[in-house]
Amino acid sequence: MAKVEVQIRRCFCCGLSVATSVIAVYTFILYLLLAIAAGIALSDTTTNGDASHYNSCELEAQGKINAENRKLTFTGGRTVVVVQDSTSYHCSLGLYTEELKYSANNRYVSLVIDILLYVSIVLASVILLIGLCSYNQWFLLPWGFLMIIDIVRGFISVFFIFWYSYGNLARVATAIFFLGLQFLHISLWMIIAAKFQRIYNRKNGIPDKVYDVRGGSRAPSTYYGETHVVAPPPHRGGDYYPDQHRPQPYGHYDQQPPYRY
Repeated sequence: MAKVEVQIRRCFCCGLSVATSVIAVYTFILYLLLAIAAGIALSDTTTNGDASHYNSCELEAQGKINAENRKLTFTGGRTVVVVQDSTSYHCSLGLYTEELKYSANNRYVSLVIDILLYVSIVLASVILLIGLCSYNQWFLLPWGFLMIIDIVRGFISVFFIFWYSYGNLARVATAIFFLGLQFLHISLWMIIAAKFQRIYNRKNGIPDKVYDVRGGSRAPSTYYGETHVVAPPPHRGGDYYPDQHRPQPYGHYDQQPPYRY
């Protein structure tokens, strides 16, 4: 049976231990903010339905109304125009954070699922930090499992943002941004998987594998004070220049004539 391992020695700027700790703090802060945004959106959906943001964002994205005529407020004989174009938070980033690409009924269900998932990832990030501090690889599993679910959910959400973009530039840009975020989270997941593999190997006495990319052989490595040295590959220069290693007849262009007194 084939064995799959994720071997990552260093992140782009630091070691694997520091990188995994930064990832845990990043996901804790990010999903805490997402949970707060989803909670506010759920409260607004329950109270106002589609009247607050969804209807105006949809009509403006389809080009059916102008942004300057979207909301008119009459106060004391004066007309106050509230401008919220398609680049506002609710009509751009809110498509992902507030699920404003859906109508009220579907949005309510999506927001409930999002809040449960976001809160679970916040708790899993705390467990991840505990696992890194206690050097216990099993504490990393909840984070990895929940992040897979969120990445799949993110790709589905991005697909529907593209689907309901109506060619609106702000909506397309929002979809591209959050598509990149999903690929970033995939790379973060691979780093955590590499940390899980390293902790598991060291706790079970399995040496880390380091390969020499030049010759395909094992490179010198040190593990728990034991040094493994591999001899370099033999010189193969004679195989590339065979003419220099066999006698040539006199008069050959690369043979010097005999010295005469």
